[in-house]
Amino acid sequence: MKPVRLWVGLVLLALGLFGILDATGVLDAGPVIADWWPAAVVVLGLIAMAAQRRISLGPAVIVVLGLVLLAGTLDWTSGDLLLPTVLAGVGIAVLVGLRRHHNSRTPVAVFGGATTRERSQHLRHADVSAIFGGATLDLREAHIDTDADIDAFALFGGVDVLVPEGWRVSVGGLPFMGGIEDKTGNGGHELPDDAPVLTVNGTALFGAVVVANQPHP
Repeated sequence: MKPVRLWVGLVLLALGLFGILDATGVLDAGPVIADWWPAAVVVLGLIAMAAQRRISLGPAVIVVLGLVLLAGTLDWTSGDLLLPTVLAGVGIAVLVGLRRHHNSRTPVAVFGGATTRERSQHLRHADVSAIFGGATLDLREAHIDTDADIDAFALFGGVDVLVPEGWRVSVGGLPFMGGIEDKTGNGGHELPDDAPVLTVNGTALFGAVVVANQPHP
């Protein structure tokens, strides 16, 4: 996601410039940054949604988390209300993200494990989420007409997306203290130009999203 990378780069550049101005006494940027830095988290989630052209679980959680943090820095909530607000906000984001699409399934693992085998002959979209657990979406018996996409969300957990050899995989997304990895190899063979394309939009918050041809041992 180039827009997401661009935003991260601009935020880091701005923080660096404000830090230099503050250190040299040109501008007292400390209080402003301390109060408004969560706004960067909110915009990051919105940009991720815009890049995916849909409201998906991972970016929605990031937006809610940013709003909750912003409420805390601006004293919109008291200390006693902050934690319940965080829990309620993340819960709303999870419920919003757990929508079903035509010809898709939504495996969700919360404090445990979940495995779903998708056998659709016209796969277009699917979701998979792991929250303090592990979820596997097995697409090795599915068929893509031309292209399809997957939204994968891992929060303190791991998501595995298994795909058959012969698919062209494009992996991107938003890792924060986590990782998004493409381990597909297609047996070392060159794919034809008309190979079906699977786009995996991953969000990994203290977790991992892995795309592979075979389950790891």
